[in-house]
Amino acid sequence: QKQSIRRSRLRQWIVLLMRMLAVLAIILFLARPMTGGWSGFFSSGEPEIILLALDRSASMETLLPNGETRRERVLRSFAEAASVREGSTVVLVENVYRDPQPLASAADLLNPDMERYVGPTDTTADVPGTLLSSKPVDIGDLGVAWRVTYRSQSVAGDPIRVTGIIAAPAGEASGPRPVLSVAHGTTGMADECAPSLTFPDDFSMTVMEPFLERGWVVTATDYEGLGGPGLHPYVVGESEARGVFDIVRAAQTMPGVGADGPLVVWGHSQGGHAAMHVAERWGDLAPDLDLVGVAAGAPPSQFNLLSAFLQGSDFQGYLIMAAASMAATYDDLDLESVVDPAYAHLLDELENGCTGHIFDTFNTIPYADLVSVDDIFAIPEWNARLTQNDTNQLPNQVPVIILHGDQDEQIPVASSAVLLSQLCAFEGHAPLERRVYEGASHGSAVIDYFDDLVAWLEERVAGEPAVDQCGN
Repeated sequence: QKQSIRRSRLRQWIVLLMRMLAVLAIILFLARPMTGGWSGFFSSGEPEIILLALDRSASMETLLPNGETRRERVLRSFAEAASVREGSTVVLVENVYRDPQPLASAADLLNPDMERYVGPTDTTADVPGTLLSSKPVDIGDLGVAWRVTYRSQSVAGDPIRVTGIIAAPAGEASGPRPVLSVAHGTTGMADECAPSLTFPDDFSMTVMEPFLERGWVVTATDYEGLGGPGLHPYVVGESEARGVFDIVRAAQTMPGVGADGPLVVWGHSQGGHAAMHVAERWGDLAPDLDLVGVAAGAPPSQFNLLSAFLQGSDFQGYLIMAAASMAATYDDLDLESVVDPAYAHLLDELENGCTGHIFDTFNTIPYADLVSVDDIFAIPEWNARLTQNDTNQLPNQVPVIILHGDQDEQIPVASSAVLLSQLCAFEGHAPLERRVYEGASHGSAVIDYFDDLVAWLEERVAGEPAVDQCGN
């Protein structure tokens, strides 16, 4: 019996060896230069034909640390290597047209006239998370960072460009790193209001520092329309969530960054709104990402009540931003039908400055004069779209913590209490927790809860069970 076992194992090793030799022979055959016969494989003479098979798929648009894409590096390296083979014919075959293209010389690969055959493909531009450009930003000893442009998708399904920041600890990752994707608060609707333009600012660095020191990757989207074409879809949940998810996908394509570990998301104010939609839309928009927890600071909810609270306040401009955003996003909404014609010309100011400018423009106008309808929520189309983008319409699919100051002057603390009860009523929701910070305003709450935030996110990354207050 022992001899039989030995013979069986010997046969297995022989079969494995023969298979390895067969695979090696295939690899060598495919890798050899095409020459006039088998003798060219073993000879050191000039090959008659040098064949370049070029992959132009989306993955080849990944940016390398030197700013080149993988496709550009392949073309440059091949042109340099093949240039010494002056007597050989260079033939290009790529995966779009698939017709062999004889070249006068290898240098033609870098000729702008060859863009049709060697440039990025149209399909590449449509892949969410494709990194389109990156520019290094100095963050000192904390690590490395880039101001990036990446591909995302609009609510209408169109490919769009979005900007943001990706930061990581210095050095190449030895394995997957945890990722924090930050959703920023309201800054405005114009391109100049994109937070990445002022990075590294004190607030951003204060937020990133503890996570970079823990070896995490941090991403921060500007959202659609801030730093990219079109009007920013303010408080449009799907758009915000896509921006948060797709910058993580972009970070995953950067060599050495290691942004493949567990993902957590945090946002405050508008960012809290985005964070809630991330938690509620994860399965539809980004099931490929390992989302393990979401923290939402002062998330806007109860839109009809919030609208009444903000009318005539120092923050009335938010209502105009939301109305303009909804009308620009959804074809069934008409902004001119709800804004008084006497003030319609002021809508252009939404893209002429940031939040302060918008408040200066719209806060002093009595709300009843600014609009031409008694109640926008009484109009079925407007009510449907506003309700659709509230944060109380879908169950959270991952653990969520809501963080709120009890003196919040912009988002009443009572609104998050109602939100918690609404989300708890959904069947199949993930754990939910709400913490209220005594004496904290809308802005100061971030300072008050920040240590709790860091600890809660660490627990989610570590896989510890989350608290669920819904039974209390």
